[in-house]
Amino acid sequence: MRKRNFPFIESILLMLLIAPPGSQSAAGQSVTDTVFQIQDVVVSAPRSRHYGNDIKADVFTQDELRPFGGVSLGNFLMFRTALNVKAYGAGGAATTISLRGTSPGQVQVNWNGFPINSVTLGSCDISMIPAAGFNRISVVYGAPGALYGSGTFGGAVNLDSDLKPGKALNGTANVGYNSLKTITGSASFHIGNDKFAWKINTWGSSSDNEFTYYDYIRQSRREQTDGAWSDAGIIQHAVLKLGSSTIEAGLWYQFRSYNIPSRMGSTSYESQNDSTLKFFTAYKKTSRRWGLQLKAAIFNDRQAYFQKTSELSSVYSIESHINSRQYYGDADFRYFINPYLSVDAGITGTYITAYVPSYGETKNEKGLTAFTGIKYSDNRLYWQAQLRKEWNSNFQSGILPSVGISWKVIPDKWTLRANLSQKFRKPTFNDLYWIPGGNTDLEPEKGYSLEAGSIFIIWMNERMKVSTDIGLYWLEIKDMIVWRPSTSFWVAENYKHVNTAGMDAKALFEIKNERWNYHSSFMLTLNHPVVKTGSGNQQVMLYSPPVITSWENKISTGIFDFTLWYHFTADRYYDDDSLLDSYHLFNVQAGVNIPVWKGELGFHVTVNNLTNTTYELIRLYPMPGHYLSVKMNYTF
Repeated sequence: MRKRNFPFIESILLMLLIAPPGSQSAAGQSVTDTVFQIQDVVVSAPRSRHYGNDIKADVFTQDELRPFGGVSLGNFLMFRTALNVKAYGAGGAATTISLRGTSPGQVQVNWNGFPINSVTLGSCDISMIPAAGFNRISVVYGAPGALYGSGTFGGAVNLDSDLKPGKALNGTANVGYNSLKTITGSASFHIGNDKFAWKINTWGSSSDNEFTYYDYIRQSRREQTDGAWSDAGIIQHAVLKLGSSTIEAGLWYQFRSYNIPSRMGSTSYESQNDSTLKFFTAYKKTSRRWGLQLKAAIFNDRQAYFQKTSELSSVYSIESHINSRQYYGDADFRYFINPYLSVDAGITGTYITAYVPSYGETKNEKGLTAFTGIKYSDNRLYWQAQLRKEWNSNFQSGILPSVGISWKVIPDKWTLRANLSQKFRKPTFNDLYWIPGGNTDLEPEKGYSLEAGSIFIIWMNERMKVSTDIGLYWLEIKDMIVWRPSTSFWVAENYKHVNTAGMDAKALFEIKNERWNYHSSFMLTLNHPVVKTGSGNQQVMLYSPPVITSWENKISTGIFDFTLWYHFTADRYYDDDSLLDSYHLFNVQAGVNIPVWKGELGFHVTVNNLTNTTYELIRLYPMPGHYLSVKMNYTF
């Protein structure tokens, strides 16, 4: 397939990679003779964090995630970010996210550095991800292609265990119930010393998923009684430190059963079972000036879909089983030329296999990736440059460059950042092999992103903080893959070009007092996509709202706390000529946290959809009106 070349950009970046600034070398002394100590956490930091200072990210720590035991990542992000969260119904329904007007398949989701997106669809079902199953979750807006690889036109979501040896003995357990007839429970336990650490998270849910909604197709109120679901899983992570080396491993197993409810205006009898088994291991070696990381992972995903013609039928009219497996191997070497300047070189190998009945046979894909980068960082200035190249069984990515800078114009007050990144997205297995309509002649989607941002601390002292983080972006996607109708079936084609521009903004206001604390965060996303087809005609981007806002307000005093969440999504097209209505959602929570023995016992009541708003995230999939949730948890 055709390969794109960018000789000027590549030449500049290659010069940066081999020419460190001379201002950092001491006169009359070789830098190799200089002895200095680099913190282990810097030497062994993952690439995504080591090179992340020039791009916008929302980071949620363990303390923020812990209260959301039993909650999916989709429900968590709905009210904690201004992302475009789309769900095919309530409860256990498949849920995806979009950033910056892109599709769900253009957002990469990673577990400890390995992508977990579906190899068949390209997107990731975040209803299968427990929000409290990780120590750190970060949403990276416009994640650079040189850093992350395929599928990051919108951005990336990183799920990190972030477990380190250290003295620890803590845990949490919670149980909850809501008026959709849902019971949830989860528990986590963490133990460690100076050499070893182990953490386990486990959870389970069971729901009848019953609620009343208005069916505007049938023009009547109806009761959803066919959407029952259950979910259970476990995530474990262990770390062992042996001198200057570290060995770690993680395991994630999960199973979900879902009775897919009928859409508005129709009656169907469908169900789906999903299961996943994920394993990764890593070896890290650190020295005064260098770090080596070797990682490997195996992901095994299964899905079974069933459909009947009637509720009492004992025979399935459709029975489909999908199996996929992903193998990853990754090596990265980082060397610090001096305390401010470091270089990376890495290589990643992949082998992916999938069986889907509509493919006719098992399909596989082999891949190899080479990465290199350079980073300079001192107290005020940060800059980086990276190069990436991917070879695949079906295509090559071309060289993907990325350059970025972050400058503290006024230390602890005002920071500016900018990033320019080339991107691509490889076709999914469905795009290539689905019969009928798959197209093995597809090329990867190509494009670039340009963004600039400003972090401004308006006021900060021991009792108050007021800050803003505003970013502007421009994104271009060429040869976007679209399924289009042909004479008798739909066909995958490189058909559309998309230009999208917009803004991501966040404002934070915090007050800490001896008697009470107040936290308020307001997030805003503005997006304007322009879509052109291969023939030059202009179309709309489906399910891409121009405005999304999210506002969280929390006040706590003594043992009491009260939280109000607000979310707004503007109207958006679900086909070329029709709009889904905009909607406003309010959630209110009140509770207490009582010291008990060596821990804290919490009890919270939440009113979801306080105003009983009628809305849809995806057309014809009803969402519940107001309902009540109660949760009790103990943390030690």
